[in-house]
Amino acid sequence: MSGPPKHDWREVVRQRIRLTKIPAGRGDQITSELAGHLEDAYNDGRARGLSHDAALRFALQEVENWRVLAADIRRAMENDLMNNRTKTVWLPALASFALASLCLLALTRTSFEQHNLVRLAGLAPWIYGIWLASQILCGALGAGLSRRAGGTLTTRVVAATFPAIVLFCLWAVVIPLGAFAQHNRFVLRHPLSYALGIFVWVVPPGFALLLGAAPFLRDGEHQTQI
Repeated sequence: MSGPPKHDWREVVRQRIRLTKIPAGRGDQITSELAGHLEDAYNDGRARGLSHDAALRFALQEVENWRVLAADIRRAMENDLMNNRTKTVWLPALASFALASLCLLALTRTSFEQHNLVRLAGLAPWIYGIWLASQILCGALGAGLSRRAGGTLTTRVVAATFPAIVLFCLWAVVIPLGAFAQHNRFVLRHPLSYALGIFVWVVPPGFALLLGAAPFLRDGEHQTQI
């Protein structure tokens, strides 16, 4: 005499809930957890002496509203994603940027030509060299904090190079817009000087930041989505 039919509980879950906008791996994990919960409820019902059909109904009653459950899961995943992005990207990036800014502020206070800071000729070479060296520490700080929080290789690189990213945005967007608003034609009349400024404040610091981040990019990468 054959026993009660066996159910593919994962398929039961898939038929009742659609986990959209959720990474495939995480969706499969949630499906497996829900399927396991239903199977345990079914087995519990059978252990109480319920028939197959009654135990099946008993298990499915564990979820009152599948649509509400799907919405709650998506909301929880979105909150987790935002919290994870904050921990692995924004906080390490801001820490790296804050340290880079403090280093630059401390060094420029020792310069006698602070008003010429945007010009390579106005910044003492040794101050610029020390500031570049300090970027190694900034990159290490950003990447290290990101890795500690479980960041991926991409998030570590972004967190480490955030100071250079900010400087690039400053030179590529803020300065041209400011010059245009003030009818300052310096950028248009001196394109080579402008390009040199971008190079000096973005490219070497970017390499220094990556150099500092390098030791924290070698370990096994956590598979966390951003």
